[in-house]
This record gives sequence, structure tokens and C-alpha cells, in this order.
Amino acid sequence: MNAQQARALALGLPGAVEKPHHELTSFRLPGAKGRIFATMTPDGTELRVFIKDEDSRDAWIDREAGVVEPLFWGAKRCGVKLLLANARPGCVKALLAQSWRENGGPDA
Repeated sequence: MNAQQARALALGLPGAVEKPHHELTSFRLPGAKGRIFATMTPDGTELRVFIKDEDSRDAWIDREAGVVEPLFWGAKRCGVKLLLANARPGCVKALLAQSWRENGGPDA
């Protein structure tokens, strides 16, 4: 999977928008709050997806070893990062949809 394909999946969620976020690009929920549900590195090699449910994060990391890794914000685990070159489209789509829902989006 490449950055353009991941971007298309993220923006395919209802009302999703893309905006800069520091050195990253972010994918956000629509509306005034514009909560971020995922970000991508400038080189497009890594997609960071904000998954709140710990059990779900661990399951993704176990199921997709070598592709899905823990994502930390300081010492706190806040989601997962995907190495896009090895990621399957179904995995990326499912993670983005889960983050979308957990962060307040309509059922994706």
C-alpha cells in the first residue's frame, strides 16, 4: 500500500478532511472540533491511527506483526502506527474506520 491509497481510504470516510498538523498531514472528523483520527508522515511511509481501545490495539499488533506497531504520545500508548509498504488495504481500512468511530464519527 502507498500513501496515495491510504489517503484515499482516510478521505473516503464520510466528511473526512485533510489538514496539516505540524510536520504531518492529518485526517480529521468534519465540523468545528475537527478531531484527528489519523496522521501520516511527510514521506508517506507511516500512517498513525488513534485507537482508544487497548485490547483492540493489542489484537491488531499481534495479528499484523511487522506492519502494525504501538504508537506512543510520550509514555502513553495512544494508537498504532502502520508501515504502509507492508500493509494490506483491508487492515488499513478497518483501522481507519475504527478510529473514525472511536473519535466521534458516524458509523463508517
